[in-house]
Amino acid sequence: MYGFKIFYGINFFDHVRKKYDEIYNEIRSRPEEYILQVDEDEYINYLVEKYKFNLLTFYFDEESIEENNNTITYYLPFDGDKELLEFKPNPCTMWTIRIFLKSNCVCFNIDYTNDSQVMFNEIEKIKKHIIKQYSNLEKEVKDYNSSLRPKISSYFKSHKERIIQKNNTIASIGIPLRRKNDAQTYAVSTPKKKKILHIEPKITENNILEPTVSQEDYNFILKLIYDGGKVFERLPATYSNKDEESLRDHLIFILTPHFEGSVTGETFNKTGKTDILLRYENTNVFVAECKFWRGIKSYYAAIDQLLSYLTWRDSKTALILFVDNKEIIPVIEQINNETKKHENFVKKNEPTSESWLNYTFHLNGDKSRELKLAVLIFHIPHNE
Repeated sequence: MYGFKIFYGINFFDHVRKKYDEIYNEIRSRPEEYILQVDEDEYINYLVEKYKFNLLTFYFDEESIEENNNTITYYLPFDGDKELLEFKPNPCTMWTIRIFLKSNCVCFNIDYTNDSQVMFNEIEKIKKHIIKQYSNLEKEVKDYNSSLRPKISSYFKSHKERIIQKNNTIASIGIPLRRKNDAQTYAVSTPKKKKILHIEPKITENNILEPTVSQEDYNFILKLIYDGGKVFERLPATYSNKDEESLRDHLIFILTPHFEGSVTGETFNKTGKTDILLRYENTNVFVAECKFWRGIKSYYAAIDQLLSYLTWRDSKTALILFVDNKEIIPVIEQINNETKKHENFVKKNEPTSESWLNYTFHLNGDKSRELKLAVLIFHIPHNE
């Protein structure tokens, strides 16, 4: 099990400088036409949410211990970006302890003794050090998060202004500008190579090759969608009154830059009004449907619509639900209780989070052809 010294890795200040460089390079890697045409506020919001840190919260009232082979293991539940646990704050004490992460808990070991008070005091001392170190780090993280919007806005505006100034200078030469074709226009080098989707051939019992997105790529796609949906939740004033198509378009905007066009056409294509498609040789191997929650009957109908798109076994799908109800917990409970009643339901798999549920279904009329269905649920209550 991977362990590390808590709050004793790279200095957070040094990491921030690297983050600023990443942001600057990402903006400059975009095609000039994109910078000139994109909605500035929406793009800046996207980058802020992508590069910000979620602060840590430690739940000391839910702590627990266990004994194993004369070792006491202490469990401290937490949430937030676990990456923060490895950064060294400024100021920083010389104290640290080796920890490991398990079940969303910070864990450390101490030796068992016959004196409970000695063990209790040792745990309390370590907890106080953790609180102190994170208190110092939290101030730096908050400062960094607060700096993101003005920093990104400055990067974007200055880069856009340089593009406009260059175009105006070229135009003032007085000679018609030779038009670039689409491939040249968007043939830009990027600091980070785009991911190539891997289509895995599966051999059926009839020796027929059927394509499927690899599990790694499927998880990567879902994570991008999930992170994008969390942006919707964090910025209700921006997204709460948008329709399905607008929210879908924003998700495509997030997905497309991460992948090379390794399949025919664009990797992510829109069909109908609310679909996101990944196609392989004229077959849909990943389909996502965006829907507002309108009750269980509408939920079943959305699943039916997804199933109607698919013909291959081991297809990968996602149902993206936008919940504009005031409360989301009753909706999640209903989905958990009612999904198994769908006639194509096979089993419920381990959920990734409370609002990211994973299921196995089978295709219409063929129980041997199973597929993955992820249900991603985002709370976007109406902005009243």
